[in-house]
Amino acid sequence: MSKVYRLSAQQLRAAEIFATNDIHKMTMAQIAEEVGVTDRSLYRWKQEPDFIAYQNDVAERVMNDFLAETYTILRGIVRTSGSDGNKLKAIELVLKNQGRLTDVQKIEAKVEDTRSNEAIEAEIDNLKKMLADM
Repeated sequence: MSKVYRLSAQQLRAAEIFATNDIHKMTMAQIAEEVGVTDRSLYRWKQEPDFIAYQNDVAERVMNDFLAETYTILRGIVRTSGSDGNKLKAIELVLKNQGRLTDVQKIEAKVEDTRSNEAIEAEIDNLKKMLADM
């Protein structure tokens, strides 16, 4: 992360807690107490672009760490699951994530033109006249 954020140490800590609050499970009051500010300050910070951007960067790093754990679990399911269904689903998820498996739908369309040859020729003549006028 090379971006410089204009945030205080308290703001940095609060953003980190918000980004990982699924782990901490802290209330706004608890976060405010943890970083030494009021709830009101937290609400105000949550509106600031630098605070939001830093919180998003932290969340992105956390998700990247989580991705490695996810792959480990998927590999474990593929290697050790007694259920062929679970193995296939894990393999499908890995292949889709890697872009090696996509959902394919076959679409067929039949277009019929019920105009007569004369009507088509008249339309062509009309288009030619329009082009000539340009």
